[in-house]
Amino acid sequence: MAMKQSVPDYLVLGHITQDLLIANQRMSGGTALYAAITARRLGLDTAIVTAAAELPADLPDSIAITCIPSVTTSTFENRHTDHTRQQWVHAVAAPLDLGAMPAAWHMAPIVHLGPVLHEYPPDMLLAFPQAIIGVTPQGWMRQWHTHLPSPVTSLYWKPDPALLRVIDVLVISSEDVGDDTTSVAYYTQYCQLVALTHGADGVTLFVKGVAHHIPAHPAFEVDPTGAGDVFAAAMFIRLHETGDPVAAARFAAVVAAMSVEGMGVSRIPTRETVLSRMGLLNDKRAV
Repeated sequence: MAMKQSVPDYLVLGHITQDLLIANQRMSGGTALYAAITARRLGLDTAIVTAAAELPADLPDSIAITCIPSVTTSTFENRHTDHTRQQWVHAVAAPLDLGAMPAAWHMAPIVHLGPVLHEYPPDMLLAFPQAIIGVTPQGWMRQWHTHLPSPVTSLYWKPDPALLRVIDVLVISSEDVGDDTTSVAYYTQYCQLVALTHGADGVTLFVKGVAHHIPAHPAFEVDPTGAGDVFAAAMFIRLHETGDPVAAARFAAVVAAMSVEGMGVSRIPTRETVLSRMGLLNDKRAV
C-alpha cells in the first residue's frame, strides 16, 4: 500500500480488524476500514494509520496507509443466542504510534479517531489542532480479560471535559451506552455536537444539547455491520463541507442506509449515487 507524503483530506486512526464468521471464514472490518472506504467513495483523498499482521487484500490502492508492524491482527467474534449477541476478542494488534506516519498527515482537515481496542489514548486527538475532529469512541467503551479469547464487556467512558470540548462531532450508538442516559447527558454537556445512533430507528442529534430526531433512510437490510462507522464518516465529511449539522446527519443517514444493502463494504455508495437517492443529483448546491 502507498504511504503518500501529501496531506490527505480525511485521516482515520484505528485497527483494521478481522471478524470470525461461521465455518472458519473471516471478513475484514473495523472502523478504520469502513470509514476510509466511505471517505474514498465520497471522493476524498483518504489515509489510514493502523496496526495489523496482515492487511485486507482488497483494500483500495488509492487509500494511503501507515501500518504499524504487529504479530497479530485485532480479531473479533460475535456469538449469538436466541436473544443476545456476545462479542469476543481473540487477538489484539499493536498500539498505534503517530511517529510512524508522514508528518504532512498532521495537517489533514478531517481527522477521525476510531479505536476498537484501546489502541491509543483519547488525548491523541490533541495532535491535530487544526482539524475537524470526529470521534467514534466504541473501542474506549470496551474491556476484556488478558487471557484470550475473552468476552467483551462494557466500560463507562468518561473523558475529561477538556477533551470532550475539543471534539467537533462525537458519534455513539445506543448499543454502546445501553440504558445509561447519564453518559449521554455527560457527553452532550461538553461536546457541542453528539450523534446517538439507533440503527433502523434513526439518530438523535444533539446540537449544543438540543435534541433533533433524524429518521433512518429506508433500506433493504442485508448486513448492518459497520453502518455506524459509515454514518460517522459521512457526517464528518458533510459537516466539513456545509457547516450544517442537521443536513450533514441527513446526508449521512442515506449513506449508511445504502451501505447495509450488501455484505461488508461492498455497497458503501459513491457521492453520485447518494445524491441520486436523495433526488439532488442535478442540484449544484448539494455537490
